[in-house]
Amino acid sequence: MKFTANSKGDSVTLRAPVKMDFSVLSTLRNDTAIQRQLMIKPQQYSPAQVRAWIRRRTRDACGVFLVVDCGGPCGFVQLTRVDRKAGTADLGICLARSVRGKGVAAKAMGLLELHAKKKLRCKKLTLRVLRVNHRAIALYRKLKFKILEIKRRHHFDGAHWRDVVFMEKALR
Repeated sequence: MKFTANSKGDSVTLRAPVKMDFSVLSTLRNDTAIQRQLMIKPQQYSPAQVRAWIRRRTRDACGVFLVVDCGGPCGFVQLTRVDRKAGTADLGICLARSVRGKGVAAKAMGLLELHAKKKLRCKKLTLRVLRVNHRAIALYRKLKFKILEIKRRHHFDGAHWRDVVFMEKALR
């Protein structure tokens, strides 16, 4: 499975993870700032735990886990809780700091949406994001995600209670 988007000479590909991606995925998985943004408990994961996480994500029958590649691995996208009967899925993206703000996220999200619509027959994608993550919310709004709800003090990040924004996008 491989999907590519090109524009202005920049290419973004979504593909299944391979052995050479481990270093990048491990770095992302162990970055405490990213862990807080993804609303997971900040902790350090051993190489064996990272391998087990990749294995779980890639074998999930109700999900899709793909590496984002733009001249090398630079992050991942995922669909979780894919409900083929209802036509829904939860979307997630995580990119290395070095590629943020360069259009990679928008291209990767576009490819993932296309896959969700054509291959998984999704009619709607949902996501949740911390309210303080203004750049991500701006991207999602640009990509036509609508805010459904803001839950106040919904997530405890280990130091603070954070508001969480729930968003959705209908796929046409």
